[in-house]
Amino acid sequence: DLVTLWEQWGGVKGKTIAIIGDLRHSRVARSNLHALPKLGATVNLFGPPTLVPRQLQMHEKVKICADFGEAVSKADAVMVLRIQRERMTQGFLPSLADYSRGFGLTKQRAELLRPDAIILHPGPINRGVEIDDAVADSDRSVILRQVENGVFARMAVLQWLLEEVRK
Repeated sequence: DLVTLWEQWGGVKGKTIAIIGDLRHSRVARSNLHALPKLGATVNLFGPPTLVPRQLQMHEKVKICADFGEAVSKADAVMVLRIQRERMTQGFLPSLADYSRGFGLTKQRAELLRPDAIILHPGPINRGVEIDDAVADSDRSVILRQVENGVFARMAVLQWLLEEVRK
């Protein structure tokens, strides 16, 4: 995620990143919540109250927002997280349809974003649940580049680890 944002802007200092969705179960959200504020970004969080633990507001540059518009209206980037269907048996959401209606990045909600804001999603996407096809495939989406960069970043870490083990 950071590589993609770095490629886009040359850094994240002074930028606002909104992270929307299942923040309770997301390793992506947790790693970004540690990295982005340290690099000078502000992070806005939004999702169903059952999926946004208050302890995520661990830094003065992290804000839990009350509504979608508050989270995204001043954001330079919006990162939508995957709803983990395997966790839906735990009662965090009434249904995926309810989630989509209340929290999904629809074409209509995308109009709340700044015109130059980019859209991210770490994948895999539940199309029509957390993000509509038209939004995921729009010109402002950097999702494919983000996923590709994630593969390269993991390859680099694995190569470094293997080299360290061989020493």
